[in-house]
Amino acid sequence: SPTQPIEMRFNEILEGSRADVSLRIYGPDLGKLMTYIDRSKEILSKIEGVDGAEMDALTALRKSPMLDIQLDYHKMAQLGVNLSEANGALEMAMGGLQVGNFYEVDRRFPIVLHLAEELREKTANIESLPIGLGDGGSIPLRNIATFQETEQVTTIARGYMKRYAAVSIFLKNRDIASFVGEAKAKIDSELKLEPGYTVEWGGQFKNLEKARLRLLIIVPLTVLAILMVLFANFGSASLTLIIATSIPFAITGGILALFLRGIPFSISAAVGFIALLGIAVLNSMVLVDFIRQLLSEGRDLRESVVMGAMARLRPVLMTALVAGLGFLPMALNTGVGAEVQRPLATVVIGGLITSTILTLLLLPALYMRFGLGRSRGDSVAS
Repeated sequence: SPTQPIEMRFNEILEGSRADVSLRIYGPDLGKLMTYIDRSKEILSKIEGVDGAEMDALTALRKSPMLDIQLDYHKMAQLGVNLSEANGALEMAMGGLQVGNFYEVDRRFPIVLHLAEELREKTANIESLPIGLGDGGSIPLRNIATFQETEQVTTIARGYMKRYAAVSIFLKNRDIASFVGEAKAKIDSELKLEPGYTVEWGGQFKNLEKARLRLLIIVPLTVLAILMVLFANFGSASLTLIIATSIPFAITGGILALFLRGIPFSISAAVGFIALLGIAVLNSMVLVDFIRQLLSEGRDLRESVVMGAMARLRPVLMTALVAGLGFLPMALNTGVGAEVQRPLATVVIGGLITSTILTLLLLPALYMRFGLGRSRGDSVAS
């Protein structure tokens, strides 16, 4: 598939599949599993955003030509052929029997006895395989066995001690979460499974679900930690909340940037939001801390806010500009790793734009309304 080898390898290690999404159907009957998975492939191939749906390269159920040899126990008893003698002859001829070893200094090579390759490829030669009799002599294998060439399943995959068949789905210009939601609905409505057969979705989708559960814990904890550090630094709930207003404004910019570029939300984008929060809060802290410094010098509130906003205009803009320019190549990347870099960089750049506007325009107004030190000489809480 057209993706990164490292990404494919990690997918295989984590989920046993190299695809973006994998559908597994568990059940006891191999024939029915093949029927169900073929039907699933037809259904999934018609969904928008599917770049390819194919049998899993490693675990697909496949049929291969097999030579089925059935021994006739009644004839064997009549002729006095021992069962172990017949099985041993077949094992030696087809699978090979190690009869010794060849040593060359400290290297050992096994000596294996079996029929030549050109003889094993023809059924007539196998039928002529001599089988020893108990009283001496031998008879050809055809006298005590029947031979039939059939198509049988030769690759059987198991998970949780159950047989399963899998189809690998590769996506293009479609986020995994929305695809799986639509695919589940279509599979449930169009694929009727008998009792004893179950469906499981895997691949990156399962990793996405696990990561989302972690993010539901990590993101609130990150915001809480930021608020605690702000309160410990300023010792004021009002100043903490004023600075914290940069958080929703920055998040809004990141979401808007993803929407405008048509990039779906992903774990990479979530990491970008976490990085964005730190930058946005830092800019707000720079401005608020400078205003407090001016107030401590005895200046009026309005004068301190105006002077602080003007004096910190360049540092705030430079901080946002440096971070934005640093992420710009990642946001415009279309080569290897773009699917990870673009969402993260887009979130940070979009959030920096809106949070910088907040820091320079809205935050001074909020400080005028709710901040400390409203008149000349007011003390500043610390």
